[in-house]
Amino acid sequence: MPATLILLAQPGDARHLAAILAGANHDLTVVTVADRPQLEAAMADRGQIDRLVAFRTNCVVPAELLRRVSGPSYNFHPAPPAYPGRHPFAFALYDGVAQYGVTAHEMVERVDAGPIVGALNFALPADPDPVWLIDQAHTALVHLFVILAPQLAATDRPLPRTELAWDHSRRCTAKALDDLRTLPSDIGAEEMERRIRALRSVEQEGLRPRIALHGRRFVLED
Repeated sequence: MPATLILLAQPGDARHLAAILAGANHDLTVVTVADRPQLEAAMADRGQIDRLVAFRTNCVVPAELLRRVSGPSYNFHPAPPAYPGRHPFAFALYDGVAQYGVTAHEMVERVDAGPIVGALNFALPADPDPVWLIDQAHTALVHLFVILAPQLAATDRPLPRTELAWDHSRRCTAKALDDLRTLPSDIGAEEMERRIRALRSVEQEGLRPRIALHGRRFVLED
């Protein structure tokens, strides 16, 4: 019986990634889903799921769904192990890092905490443009997927684990992002520009710097 792999990704990515997986294993059935309702429906329709692979998604897969997969599930995270969680671009830009990267890891109940099976790094220019950084990370993530595709498509054995480890001292959470975008009333000019530059990576989600003065909240507009 052909093995079944569910690919959790946005449609634009899923079309190409599914073709890569199918090319690596012609007997593999690849089912693409874009969100949790579609994932739950796909799992309900099929008796056995041999592998689940998530690619650049904000969908958190609960433990009960992970347990329905025969072996390890894998996630492709658009950030290096130093930046687990959501909106890693903002925190990397704020920290002014000289290198960035992407990570592939086993999925466990805690988000971005499972054993790492692959990673790629690339150098950053001084003061990188946020859009450029997001695009470069996407390109690197696809490259990492292509490298690991033959192993992902061989669903009868897990991917080898690396010795890389997550750095949870800089976990990218909603609260941490909220703290970053809330400007103190006595903020200096240099710190304000540093935060504004970092938060440009999340402008499309309406997450802009803000400041509270005399009981009123002001949000920065371009």
